[in-house]
Amino acid sequence: MNKENILFLDFDDVLNSTKSFYKKFAEHHGVEWTDDDFDPKWWDKGHKEHFKPGFVDKIEEAWKEQKDQKGYELPNLSLYNYPYDEEAIQNLNKIVDENEAKVVICSSWRIGKSIKELQKILDDWGAKCNIIGKTHSSMKFSYSGNRGLEILEWVMDSRDRIKGICILDDSCDIDINYIFEKWCVQGIRGCYHGLRDIHIPMAKVCFETQINPLEDFVNWVDPDMLKRLKKKKH
Repeated sequence: MNKENILFLDFDDVLNSTKSFYKKFAEHHGVEWTDDDFDPKWWDKGHKEHFKPGFVDKIEEAWKEQKDQKGYELPNLSLYNYPYDEEAIQNLNKIVDENEAKVVICSSWRIGKSIKELQKILDDWGAKCNIIGKTHSSMKFSYSGNRGLEILEWVMDSRDRIKGICILDDSCDIDINYIFEKWCVQGIRGCYHGLRDIHIPMAKVCFETQINPLEDFVNWVDPDMLKRLKKKKH
């Protein structure tokens, strides 16, 4: 079997952002925006939502004027309609292309969705990647809903096909880093900015960091499972 680079991909706050949210909200209310409204020069300056001063105020004023009008509806920003960030998608495409990576979905968007449905979502967003799987709530470990353990389970079950891995998740420090810190891109800033160009070389380092699941993750695997996996190896 040819070994492959595997990219574990989160959606929320990685492929979408506060920027993509407010763009859609502004367009829905007829508020014009320019690239300058979202320019990085405004980040960390104390301005609301890290945008140009006054931009969010314009949107809120337009919303107040329209919300009581007959037939008014808020834009549909429910889970599967949350707007993607165009720059984040471009950066995802670069990471996938430069590392010849296949994608495994670890996002909560995977719940109730088939691989085919998840593939269509990314295709519609302009992502150029091949989804080969998704993580599942762990049944082999003593915890459930822990993303690090869910990724670990996939890695251990599929380790014979893995060349390298990289994890794109805005919450690595919560329940992923304690296992996968060397393979998780750090500093994806959640809902503010999503996946940025600075993360592209960081992803490459993750993929190039050698990984040997049976040795690297022995402390995290159920003893019975580890025994079976080692037997399978030999």
